[in-house]
Amino acid sequence: MNKTTNTLYHVLQDKFGSDTKIAKQFNVKRPSVFHWRREVPEKVALLCHLSPNIPYTYNPADYGRNSDNLDLVLSKPSK
Repeated sequence: MNKTTNTLYHVLQDKFGSDTKIAKQFNVKRPSVFHWRREVPEKVALLCHLSPNIPYTYNPADYGRNSDNLDLVLSKPSK
């Protein structure tokens, strides 16, 4: 299990309270969120990074990306 992904899942649990509420926020079915306990999809991680309301900062290395090859601004947006 990816520790950072696991942490993101717990951040989402703390923020929204349940898999059902997380699923509603991301417009997916609840069983999909159940699988996020093992690995949160990268697209979801990026959306969480872009949200000033979710305390998560995207790390490309967590998804096998070499950040040196990417032109990303990884600072967290402010509210």
